[in-house]
Amino acid sequence: MSKPRGFEAHPDARSGRVGLIVADLQVVHWGHVRLLMEMAGSCDTGILAIGSTQLHGVEGHPFSFDERKEMVQAIFGPQFKILPLQDIDASLETGDWLKYVLSRIASASLPAPTDYFTGSPIDARFYTEHFAGLDDPSVSNGPVRSFTSAATGRRLHIVDRASAPNLSGGEIRHLIEARDPEWRHYVPARLWNYIERHYPPHLRTAIKTAGEPPADVPVGTRWIAGSDPTVMVLRDDGKWRPLRENAGEKAARRMGVS
Repeated sequence: MSKPRGFEAHPDARSGRVGLIVADLQVVHWGHVRLLMEMAGSCDTGILAIGSTQLHGVEGHPFSFDERKEMVQAIFGPQFKILPLQDIDASLETGDWLKYVLSRIASASLPAPTDYFTGSPIDARFYTEHFAGLDDPSVSNGPVRSFTSAATGRRLHIVDRASAPNLSGGEIRHLIEARDPEWRHYVPARLWNYIERHYPPHLRTAIKTAGEPPADVPVGTRWIAGSDPTVMVLRDDGKWRPLRENAGEKAARRMGVS
């Protein structure tokens, strides 16, 4: 849980470690929560760097940086230092991505991370040069395998996803967009309403009802009434109109003719 403002942990309750997680978080799910909990329990300071923040409201990237930050803080409060990252042209071989991440941390006047946490051995390869290699000494604690660099003391932690099976973010987004309620099994309940209200409606399938349009839905929601093939969309003025209006209908609406 989050720490109250002004809260200071007992001086004996410190590890001296600074954690880092880099993730897109396009739908914060239980896998992310478990990874963040691991960092929170191991480090005095936790840095969460959210990637691809130049993209939002498009397929594969529904949420903005601020929305992803709000979802994390709904669960953990202000516990983590949260930074935005943008995509850059980098490869595993050049090390440019690692340099970019560390430079963003330094420019935000945050402490240098000593520990990196990930749920993916593939993702880990981008960070082995700075933290610890997969051939360094390691210990396992439940689902977490931690590697330690003998030269620097920095650590790399990989959480075994198989220990707590969860759908991928892409699979969860597919369920949300199809309006399949199964997506709620994989997302903390505190985020259910937030996702319903903030997931871009144009990325979701139309709601089908027998008669009246759905109530209390966000602007942009699409709706199909019964067997009528016309797709209606909720506009900013609160009225339902055909998704594709012809030129005459649009002109009449601009002139105030209903």
